Amino acid sequence: MEEDKAKLSGLISNPQDYFTLLEPASATRKNIYNVQVDFTGYSDLFCTIMDLLKAAMLALDGIELDDSGRGSAEKYVHTLLRITEKLIPLEEGDLLDILHQQYLHEKEESKA
Repeated sequence: MEEDKAKLSGLISNPQDYFTLLEPASATRKNIYNVQVDFTGYSDLFCTIMDLLKAAMLALDGIELDDSGRGSAEKYVHTLLRITEKLIPLEEGDLLDILHQQYLHEKEESKA
């Protein structure tokens, strides 16, 4: 109980130490925030997008289509997700990672 009170007191006196996830998008736009999502490279980004698409497709797989055509929107969404999944250039992600690392290395060398 005392530990909870200490955390609450810290939150009240130093809220900036606790509210660190959302960052203001810009100084000119209010009520718009960014969340930083970190990736180890392009391949990691593409694989994460693939995982999100697959999760959405699995969620739609449980929806049964009836004779009246209800559920057809879900069928179209599933098809859209499947096509989107096929468009993600996973193999090229490795190449982009290599080129990006080379670019960063050359940029660092030019500063020296």
